[in-house]
Amino acid sequence: MKSRQPAAAEEPATEAESGEEVAESSCGPVELQYWNPFTGPDGPFMGELVDAFNASQDNITVVMTTQSEYYTQLGTAAASNTLPDVAIVHADQVATQAFRNVLRPIDDVVAEAGIDGADFPTDVWNAGQVGDSRYSIPLDIHPMTMFYNADLLSAAGFDAAPTTGEEFAEIAGALSDGTNNGFMVTSGFPIRQIFEMLLYQYGGTSFNEDGTEAAWNGEAGVQAMNWLLQAQSDWSQPNLEVDAELNSFKGGTVGMVWNGIWQTTNVTGEGVEFDGRATAVPQIGTQMAVWGGSHQLTLPTQAEPDPCKDAAAGEFIRYLLENSVTWAQAGQLPASASVRASDEFMAIEPQASIAAAADAVFFPPSVPGITDAYAPLDEAVSALMAGTATDVQAALDDAANRANQILTENRDNYGDAPSGQGG
Repeated sequence: MKSRQPAAAEEPATEAESGEEVAESSCGPVELQYWNPFTGPDGPFMGELVDAFNASQDNITVVMTTQSEYYTQLGTAAASNTLPDVAIVHADQVATQAFRNVLRPIDDVVAEAGIDGADFPTDVWNAGQVGDSRYSIPLDIHPMTMFYNADLLSAAGFDAAPTTGEEFAEIAGALSDGTNNGFMVTSGFPIRQIFEMLLYQYGGTSFNEDGTEAAWNGEAGVQAMNWLLQAQSDWSQPNLEVDAELNSFKGGTVGMVWNGIWQTTNVTGEGVEFDGRATAVPQIGTQMAVWGGSHQLTLPTQAEPDPCKDAAAGEFIRYLLENSVTWAQAGQLPASASVRASDEFMAIEPQASIAAAADAVFFPPSVPGITDAYAPLDEAVSALMAGTATDVQAALDDAANRANQILTENRDNYGDAPSGQGG
């Protein structure tokens, strides 16, 4: 970082102090363009955070733009050298966008802003590391979540949601009575994500350590898939289309479903006519593991990086992290452990009840194009759940072989290292 950039504060900035370091430097007023993909009901919460940051100091103004077809827009802006100063990128896209030169390393900005990786779960923090450089900082974690009908559970004699595989089977079995289904899964989204969560719970991984080969077709993958098929047979219904489980749950005939935390307002509280609740998913396998995603804060590539804007961006990012209780109200878990431990966050339900999952969330390896390699697994798991494929091992093997071809092609296409400039 150049000398006119402010030094990092020794203590975290308060709202009143946010931007003070930039204000005291020779930079003068700074305007930041900030892009995100929050086109849904979460958008106003981010807008509230941006407005509060702008009001907290006089020297930095953040202009927020919410984009649809988000990654297309980022790619177009990269081609025309019109990328914003700060942007949200999903964790599984960080490496891809870094290799596409949409993002640049931000190690110096992180250090100058005083952002400490020790405040974040290791896996979500590591999602921002590509090669030897850091390209992003985690804002949140959005994990797989268990939603349950507390009225149905209570009527069957259960006063709490299950936390173990044994408890889950007992409750799901008791609630499956010919009229109601104790648990419901479909053959569409997010069934691959549920499979992947069980895979990790049984001790497996989706890919090998360096992300060069698929690894879901081992013993743990077969266990995970067989558990799902048995759960479908015992407690659910065959070959259900995407969202069928949510619709049936909202109709009051399903005891438990697993879906993303983003469904909270849809299937709890005022979204349903019964006591719908949310909590962390249970541990079915031998170890706790939770599928999840993360919105990560990044600095896109600039033709001529401006040290003043970089310093201001660091202050803005730090503010978003420190005040992410507001973002939690949008239905996310703050990535910051200190924020999740705060009284303000613990008063927000059901997010506080789901927060135990944060430290068990896993992410794909930081490999460019990694999401492409999931496509064969999506197809295999869906086919097995739909009954159009019946040999679990063969289906997982075929998906792994096709994924390995994609990974090989991606290494040829993306090269060995990102080409972006330093941060």
